[in-house]
Amino acid sequence: MNPMRGLRDVPIQRKLTIISMLTSGLALLVAGLAFGAYEQVVSSGSMVERVSTTASMVADNSSSALMFNDPASAAATLKSLGAEDPHIVGAAIYDEKGKPFAIYRRAGWAGGNFEALAVEREGHRFDGGYLRLFRAINLAGEHVGTVYIQHDLAEMRARMWRYALTMLLVMAGASAAAMLLATKLHTTISGPVSHLVHVVDTVTTQKNYAVRAAKQGNDELGGLIDGFNAMLSQIQIQDSALQEARDKLEKRVAERTQELQQEVTEHTQAQAELERVHRQLVEASRQAGMAEIATNVLHNVGNVLNSVNVSAILASDLAQKSKADGLGRVVALLREHAHDLGEFIASDPRGKHLPVHLGHLAEHLKTEQAAIVKELDSLRSNIEHIKDIVAMQQSYAKVAGVHEIIAVVDLLEDSLRMNTGALARHGVDVVRDFEGQPLVNIDKHKVLQILVNLVRNAKYACSESGLAGRQVTLSVRSANGLVRIVVADNGVGIAPENLTRIFNHGFTTRADGHGFGLHSGALAARELGGTLSVHSDGVGRGASFSLELPLYSVETTHA
Repeated sequence: MNPMRGLRDVPIQRKLTIISMLTSGLALLVAGLAFGAYEQVVSSGSMVERVSTTASMVADNSSSALMFNDPASAAATLKSLGAEDPHIVGAAIYDEKGKPFAIYRRAGWAGGNFEALAVEREGHRFDGGYLRLFRAINLAGEHVGTVYIQHDLAEMRARMWRYALTMLLVMAGASAAAMLLATKLHTTISGPVSHLVHVVDTVTTQKNYAVRAAKQGNDELGGLIDGFNAMLSQIQIQDSALQEARDKLEKRVAERTQELQQEVTEHTQAQAELERVHRQLVEASRQAGMAEIATNVLHNVGNVLNSVNVSAILASDLAQKSKADGLGRVVALLREHAHDLGEFIASDPRGKHLPVHLGHLAEHLKTEQAAIVKELDSLRSNIEHIKDIVAMQQSYAKVAGVHEIIAVVDLLEDSLRMNTGALARHGVDVVRDFEGQPLVNIDKHKVLQILVNLVRNAKYACSESGLAGRQVTLSVRSANGLVRIVVADNGVGIAPENLTRIFNHGFTTRADGHGFGLHSGALAARELGGTLSVHSDGVGRGASFSLELPLYSVETTHA
């Protein structure tokens, strides 16, 4: 079972704390095991060095006994080992032919068949729970015998048990401190994010644009919340205006329908009134498009906020499991040996390993710094992405009705950004087929309204088909003073009888559709001096919508 699945429904703050404690505990455990292994190596090396010194002394004191064939003197020398080191369980001196000359066994210890022991060359090994060490006895440059010492490992085992108990106490204390620190840090990071996610969820599910996110600081999240609240204010104004326009329009249409039935013979007056109502329909459709664009922006903001949350979690985790505390232990060790630092580094086993340990620690700290910087960059990038989305929506809301010279490809990319979240949720791939960078001098808000609606409809067509390999293709071509923008999908397609009705006001094949989008898009295209057309080979064969607009050129402008 994947342990992360059990955390999916846990609140963010508790999830951060649990993950931090697990990673911190694992880091402490790995560090403890590493230092335990290091301690064992140091302890065993110290034991070998001490026993080697003892063996050298025995060899020096026994050389004359071998020379004068005095086993009693050699036995006395071995017997003194029991008083010098109680962990020496046995020892023996062998002559130059490997025959036993003198043997010592610790009182109460019956092991060790020294009489039949095969003499080995000078060295040591750990075997059967003992340290076994052989040392040659030389006299006047000639080999006269061998010293063998057998040392138990009880002292080293006791030392390792003490180390393990100390490590457990350290881990318990460090875990408690890490939990307190993680709880505090996670609250400062996850609190604003969780609050903002809650506000976004309220807006998207309840369509309540009157709510506002509470600003908790002047950092990047604070700036994001300011921009988000400003966007909600604009959406609230647009939503109110749209509702008012719809109410007025419905009332006026009902009134004029009754009046027009009575004035059917007065055609010229009826035509003028129809045109006026038509203009009202265009404005209402434009307001609907603006609200739908804003809704797409909210969905995209919600998706990026999930990435912000992930980056915040990773950055916090990296800070919690930092190996910087290892540097403090190194500094403490150096201060302890400040008076004999050179000798400590040159001869002490811990000192000899100190440069290597510092190198490893530096590499770890460098890696940790790079990882934290990477996650902070990702966090900053995602926050900037949200700010860009909000700024883009605000810029389009401000410049409606103003003509600008703009690249068609930029308008297409903006329409995709406003539909990014929906396309990703429905598993729709986007294919770009752009030829050149044609320019148009146009009201970019009206063009964006058309494109956003076409991309959204293509997404719905792909999703409703239920097929795998869902795909929307955007292409741009220019010729004969026109730029042709095509939004094609491989979705449900259009029945032949609906191709002539699809741009009619109120016509829709979707249960929750309102029939404004394509109708208002066709009217907007006509106002811009272009056309909006459709082609489909039938149900289940996909569809493609083509928007043609006048190209901008310097020659045309000056002419």
